[in-house]
Amino acid sequence: MILKELVSKLDNIFKKDTAEEWDRVGLQVGREESDVGKILVTLDIDDRTIKEAIECKADLIISHHPLIFNSIDSVVYSSNRGRKIIKLLENGISTYSAHTNYDIMAGGLNDIIAKNLGLKEVKNIKDYKKKWYKFAVFAPEESQDRIRKTICKNGGGYFKNYSCCTFSTRGLGTFIPGSDANPYTGNAGELSKVDEVRIECIVSEENLKQLVEAVLEEHPYEEPAYDVYSLENRLTDSGLGKYGSVDPPVKFKDYLKFIKEKLQVTDAGWLDRGIGNTGNRIIERVAFIGGSANSISDILKSLDCDLIITGEIGYHDAIDISEEGKIILAVGHGSSEKFAIDGIYERLTDYFRESGINIDVSMSKSGYWIWRYNFG
Repeated sequence: MILKELVSKLDNIFKKDTAEEWDRVGLQVGREESDVGKILVTLDIDDRTIKEAIECKADLIISHHPLIFNSIDSVVYSSNRGRKIIKLLENGISTYSAHTNYDIMAGGLNDIIAKNLGLKEVKNIKDYKKKWYKFAVFAPEESQDRIRKTICKNGGGYFKNYSCCTFSTRGLGTFIPGSDANPYTGNAGELSKVDEVRIECIVSEENLKQLVEAVLEEHPYEEPAYDVYSLENRLTDSGLGKYGSVDPPVKFKDYLKFIKEKLQVTDAGWLDRGIGNTGNRIIERVAFIGGSANSISDILKSLDCDLIITGEIGYHDAIDISEEGKIILAVGHGSSEKFAIDGIYERLTDYFRESGINIDVSMSKSGYWIWRYNFG
């Protein structure tokens, strides 16, 4: 598949539009007209990953962390970042990043970790407020099935685990064609009465334009009638971080063993104002934020939970949160997000299989870094 075409699909699969404003996601390195037959999925793009991509003949690396994050003034071989970019280009390897958008999307990294931690009644720590619209179109009865199919193929009626959600009402449509009109039915200057169906659905902002254009293209009328309404409904299917309940409640020392097993970590550090009795503290509600928790530290202070698990957090932010009676557990940035490799791999392979796309996908064997804490 041509890279440009694949990137368009990836932007939709990983909800690129939901990334934080400061983030750098999507296609970063590559020639858009190149062909992609193999993809390597990783957390970080480092020298080891690039070597692995070259050896397995990958055409595209999809990473969680962007290769290019801060601005760069030059691409030269003497710099670490420049050397990577040049080596990628020399070997015909492109890069694509799904970062904060993959963190917060439904079924993304936050949801994977919440499931691994066995959390119940899971909620977003910070909701992502996507803009939604109600779309309605009026069509003759004989055209309603193909109009509905067009709606469903172009993002209409899609929410969380449901797709093609539409509602139809029957009614009588009237119109008088002008002298220069080319009506689907009826005659110029005469009142026409047509049995019509109003088909409506919700649609997200990023899909609205293509939905309207596709329906107008498919519609048999010369001048189709349709409505677009801005919705005030709170339709949230994604958000930053997760929190939920532990059922039954458990002592921290026992839940810590569970965390090490489920998150596959061996090194972790925690901060608690009541450190003398931390192991026996009862844990009922747990929050998780992958990577760094610094950006939402103010929200975490007032969050209704006993334990906050994250990759890393600033010292002073951790103290402020701990003074609110919460335990802060840091497992390392890479360790908190390594499941992104499995998650992105599974989402891609499922999509390619269902879509009949013949692209080979593999997971990096060295795609993330672990902080080690050794004394002696």
